[in-house]
Amino acid sequence: MTRELAVNCYSYIWKLSTYDTIAHIADMGYRGMELMVNWPHLWPSDLGTEGRRRVRRLLEERAMRILSLAPPMLDLNLVSPAPEMRRYTLDHYIAVIRLAAEWNVPWVVVVPGKTHPLLPLPDHYRDRWFDDALLELDRAAEAEGIEIAVENVPNSFLPHAEHLMERLALIGNDRIGITYDVANAVFAGEDPAHGLEVVAPRLRFVHLSDTGVKVWAHAKVGTGVVPFDRIGDALERIGFEGPSTMEIISDRPDEDILASHAALSRFGWNAPPKR
Repeated sequence: MTRELAVNCYSYIWKLSTYDTIAHIADMGYRGMELMVNWPHLWPSDLGTEGRRRVRRLLEERAMRILSLAPPMLDLNLVSPAPEMRRYTLDHYIAVIRLAAEWNVPWVVVVPGKTHPLLPLPDHYRDRWFDDALLELDRAAEAEGIEIAVENVPNSFLPHAEHLMERLALIGNDRIGITYDVANAVFAGEDPAHGLEVVAPRLRFVHLSDTGVKVWAHAKVGTGVVPFDRIGDALERIGFEGPSTMEIISDRPDEDILASHAALSRFGWNAPPKR
């Protein structure tokens, strides 16, 4: 089984608009991508009706598919002690969910919240707020015909596969999926091949990039310690047929994305596009 690769737009969020990024990735030869919801690159309240329609027309014209919309966690926190921040976070995610439905995007990535490293809030507050938040987001997603997929992130309160699966099992909603990021797993001290097997029942798509263990990165494949050969084997064992996205953050994104794709093609992913 040959796995298809898509492109995450992280490296372009301060350089290109959403519209121009889609056109650029299409010109590189790709037909699948993931968009970061980051101002000024993409911000739902700034788009306007015509802006949304313009992007939708471009997707149709270029035969492009957006696999997911992913709001970064920096200013969002589902388990903030401040109720206003929790509400803002939920409302922002719901706006992203509605935008995803307009563009026929199947998933919205949700990041677990973060707690204070010196004085974390009590678990019973954190867990209740998180559980209630995911259920509210899933109701909004179900109403729009899409899904949410929670991501493993090192500085969140659920950085590991086992803990994420345990929390979702307690919530008891089978619609809620998981986005598994292999670089995040390695930096959090987790074996990503094992993590993929743990999350297999809920796995929706995979983020691919490289990192070391001392500095958290989403670098070009081959520059860190992520074991892509074992990751490819794990995906084969669990029979995963969903998308994989290269989430490369680089000052030379075109070059490093294509180099990463070439490296990954040795481990079961498709060959890079011919330009």
